[in-house]
Amino acid sequence: MQLKAQFPGRAALCALAMAAGGCGRGAAPEPKLPQFNPEGQTKCGIVKSSTRPLIVEWPAADRAQLEAAAKRGIAAVRYSGCEMEVLPRCAVTGNYRFTPTTRKLERVAIRDADELYTELPVGAAKLEGKLEQAGVLEVAMHVVGRYDAATADDSKLEGACDRATHVITGLTVGAFEFSAGASSSVAGAVGVLGAKAGGGSSREKQLINRDGDAAACTGSTSTDQTPPEGCAALLRVEVTPIADLAVSASTPLAPSVAGGGLGSSSPGADVRPGPGVVRVFINSPEPVELHGMGVSRLEPAAGGFRTLGPSQLLCRGECGQWLDARVGQRLAVGRDDIPFSAPISLYDKEGDVHLDVEPGSGASMGWGVTSLSVGTLSAVTGLSLLMTGFLVGSDSSGKSDGTASDLKTWGLVTLGGGAALIGVGVVLMNDGSTKVEVRPAQ
Repeated sequence: MQLKAQFPGRAALCALAMAAGGCGRGAAPEPKLPQFNPEGQTKCGIVKSSTRPLIVEWPAADRAQLEAAAKRGIAAVRYSGCEMEVLPRCAVTGNYRFTPTTRKLERVAIRDADELYTELPVGAAKLEGKLEQAGVLEVAMHVVGRYDAATADDSKLEGACDRATHVITGLTVGAFEFSAGASSSVAGAVGVLGAKAGGGSSREKQLINRDGDAAACTGSTSTDQTPPEGCAALLRVEVTPIADLAVSASTPLAPSVAGGGLGSSSPGADVRPGPGVVRVFINSPEPVELHGMGVSRLEPAAGGFRTLGPSQLLCRGECGQWLDARVGQRLAVGRDDIPFSAPISLYDKEGDVHLDVEPGSGASMGWGVTSLSVGTLSAVTGLSLLMTGFLVGSDSSGKSDGTASDLKTWGLVTLGGGAALIGVGVVLMNDGSTKVEVRPAQ
């Protein structure tokens, strides 16, 4: 291992210049810390590979190869250091299931080598020069959902898998633009995927890569079974070492993907019984609703269940609906005039599940929020008055005047009243919240 210092050569030159006539006043160079450049190693060799890398810098051919591999099964790759190679003739038995999400705009700005090797480890070595020249690399993304891998009980590697190290267990999809040289603006917002930004720009962006249509992404909904046409570009992958596959070996098969896309369709059942496949019954003195983003309703079929697609409103009243909640989606119980409960998950439950509900009160929640807000404001005001009284209340002789005493008194009274209101607010909000107890069938 060699440590290369950057400043001794400059110091020697400066000393020589001083002997000849001086370096000039205040011209002494600032010493730089030695850089760690291990001989025979690259940054890829000493930086741990990211498990959720962006792949926006991949060439179109490589991205197409990954899409094709994912349609045949769960894709396997060789991932070491900063190199990821898709192995098209190797796969894990299983498929991918699409889960829609609320459309999100995400912007990733990469300003130094550490961020570059964290976010884009596969293409980092080729992009270092571009980053140094442009000063910043930016990825602007529309995210509409993700594909999650699901394996069968007897899943195994199939094909030419001698070099496989990881499998791709998640794929984020949408549309993106990858560019170099962010526009710097004194005022105005940063444009995303071609949207105009206010203010003047002192640097022009250079487009590096683009995939997907931002306009197509605006039509995405929380009930989509596939991404909108033109908005299915691969943005980010999640990889899992093959050694860890045993952890997910009991995950049920994913439901089919209607109308194409990643995953495979199968006749009969799309989903087999297992953890997260539940039939929910609601026990409540008042009719309530069960809501859950990305949770699919199911109907019995030969060998398991067929998916009816995700829905925000899953059921009303006593329910009795079969649901696919295998990936930990959050569910909540409530109604327009009844506060919704804290989120619950059913990924570890199986078969019949009962939700014992104690409906909350919207009026109590409202008064609780009001009391908590007023109490917090009063407490802050009282504390300010009290501190002001202590700060200005004593003269050089140490005697307090009447004004300072009044400030302290009012500060204590206001602070005490605020604390009391906060306590009342917490009690009212707790009493007004909807409570749910999850229990399996007896």
